[in-house]
Amino acid sequence: MSIHEDFEKAKDVKEIFEVVKDSVRATLNESRAGIDLGLVDLGNSHNQLLSAYYPVGSNIIVLNKTPLKRVTETKPDLMKPYVFVVLLHEYIHSLGYLDEATVRKLTHRITKTIFNSSGKTAQGASGIITEMAEDMTKFFPFLLYPGGHPADDKMHLIELEEPDYIG
Repeated sequence: MSIHEDFEKAKDVKEIFEVVKDSVRATLNESRAGIDLGLVDLGNSHNQLLSAYYPVGSNIIVLNKTPLKRVTETKPDLMKPYVFVVLLHEYIHSLGYLDEATVRKLTHRITKTIFNSSGKTAQGASGIITEMAEDMTKFFPFLLYPGGHPADDKMHLIELEEPDYIG
């Protein structure tokens, strides 16, 4: 099964994250075990959004629940592409790429490689992934609460299963 097909079948953040890791392995030949995912309602300010972050040297990627709630309310078909791009960006950071411009370029390159590999322009969610990786701001009307949204500092960890590479 292709990475593209795995993405189409992914049903939640955990499965999308597995596709992200497969995408990075397939394109950069790099990976990192032991990364956890956390969800926190970081809110958003007017026209500004922190989608997620990776605390350097840690083993966690923290996703902001605010845009996830907003996407669910405004344009649910953007959820999977949005989660994919955000997790891909932060996962690349976790591999040691800390320069923001470099990570953005790699994110865009990986999405183009994985989702436009047929040589045709990607349609549907695949095309949206590449567009988001290139410029997330054009999707802000669906990601941001107008006028802002307050934060809540309670974190929820997503249970991930690491593959058993022993034996």
